Amino acid sequence: MMGFVRMPPALVEHLNAAMSDQLEDHSASLVGKVRQELRFPKHLVDATAGTLGNALIEYHVRASRRGSFGDYDHRSKRFELNVMAGWFVRQYAHEYNPLHIHTGCALSCVGYLKLPEGIDEEWAEDDRDHHPTHGHLQFAHGTDTHYSVSNFMIRPRVGDFYIFPSYMFHSVYPFKTPGERRSFSMNLSVEESET
Repeated sequence: MMGFVRMPPALVEHLNAAMSDQLEDHSASLVGKVRQELRFPKHLVDATAGTLGNALIEYHVRASRRGSFGDYDHRSKRFELNVMAGWFVRQYAHEYNPLHIHTGCALSCVGYLKLPEGIDEEWAEDDRDHHPTHGHLQFAHGTDTHYSVSNFMIRPRVGDFYIFPSYMFHSVYPFKTPGERRSFSMNLSVEESET
């Protein structure tokens, strides 16, 4: 089960304004073959979780209800987000993120903050191919069958925010357009307690 919401423009602006080469470089701990992956300081984790927290908790509740066939009473519970890490991903032409999962958490998410100017022209050319991928995020889980599909391809748009189980394999394909494709990710869990 995937979650999707549009981020408020004010959050996109806030995160872009906070992007700085002075942030702690987190690249050595991550799999990306990208220029920089910069760790969120606590104030960015708090601002992002504060703005998107309801969507993350709603995803948790809907997934839990769906998985229990309705035998899950969320009304008697209190929910709290536990964000383990957040980071910016700065990807430039020909860079990519290989197939991977996120560990040490239950949920992951990705939000899009910036795209290279002119990437629409590259996408228009790529769309003529039978399987366009340039700069796209691809999720994969399980095996295709007659009634299910095992992968899901996302063409990023600034302001899009996706929520997914941390064990879901995903990768990001390279692109050719000069400029930065900027996103952020967070790893988290939703803690439940009785009210």
